[in-house]
Amino acid sequence: MKRHFGQTKAQRQADYMAAFAETLLARFPRLAGRIDWDAAKHYYFSGVPVADAVDQYIIARDIT
Repeated sequence: MKRHFGQTKAQRQADYMAAFAETLLARFPRLAGRIDWDAAKHYYFSGVPVADAVDQYIIARDIT
């Protein structure tokens, strides 16, 4: 995720979380309201790009 100048840390995290949710729900709409936000935060703080984070999330939870 690119660093956007003028954004606060909270805004960058919120943007990441929104992108994570949008990407995940585009693939698995049935997960609406069931996202493990602690896991999503882990991927954010680890610096994992959103697309890779969603892939890892799906694999870790054996979502099919």
